[in-house]
Amino acid sequence: MRRRLRTALTTLALTAATDCLRTRGARDDRYRTAAQKIRDRLNTYPRTSDGGFWHADTAGRTSQLWADGVCRVNPVLVEYGEEFGDSAYANDEAAKQLSLYGGRLQVANELLRHAYDESKSVSRADPETGLAPEHWCRAVGWYSMAMVNVLDAIPANHPRRPQLLGIFRELAAGLKNYQDPATGRWFQVIGKGGQSDNWTETSCSSMFTYALSRGAQQRYLAPHFKAVAQRGYQGVLAKLSTGADGRTEPADISIGTNVGDYAYYIARTRATNDFHGLGAFLIMNEQLRRTTER
Repeated sequence: MRRRLRTALTTLALTAATDCLRTRGARDDRYRTAAQKIRDRLNTYPRTSDGGFWHADTAGRTSQLWADGVCRVNPVLVEYGEEFGDSAYANDEAAKQLSLYGGRLQVANELLRHAYDESKSVSRADPETGLAPEHWCRAVGWYSMAMVNVLDAIPANHPRRPQLLGIFRELAAGLKNYQDPATGRWFQVIGKGGQSDNWTETSCSSMFTYALSRGAQQRYLAPHFKAVAQRGYQGVLAKLSTGADGRTEPADISIGTNVGDYAYYIARTRATNDFHGLGAFLIMNEQLRRTTER
């Protein structure tokens, strides 16, 4: 738990240092020094044999890539590169990570599996492919948001850009195919919406809506994905209620989740106002509000 907390705090600290540099000015070296120390940690952070950052360096998670891990550092890294004059490294590293993760996790139905284990030793990994058995929606949502953020940051002539666009376009096609036609949302286990115990999950629906809307706006995706995003937006809005204090409360948000099988994901608590969903909703709402008003 301590190491996982350290990982989260490292990302938050890098974000804070970048924000402080922007607001207080590059002349204040305290923030540059702090951010540089955090960025330098990546030089020694453990990786798979092809260079992918491990999801965590804790027992039971070594040599693993989780789709939800790419949003922890890569969007922040490209922003750090721009603010601190380190874009050559930051853009290359972030693009490489998304490429490696996508290459390992994306399968024939265009979606991403939750995780990959290079050692193929954990019980939930396929002994031949190392892949987790299911497409957990929020893990794919984190990946889709990170993809948009990195594509927004790297230059148009970056050598990995065509590959990233290919991964994103395939993923978008898969998301369109598996969007619930009745609600516009996406299921907790994507691709198995026909099973009676599966349920539509609000945080991933917000994430996909944001990524598809932004992707269409930036022309990473075809224009018709605007309509897919709009259906997703209306679906998420249908999950809102107003509390006694007058504040908006999104429901059906999966709590924090490990890698597991279908039954594990379906049994996760469906929370209201869980931070995973609140953050995703705010990001989505700002994107859709802006594009709708134009």
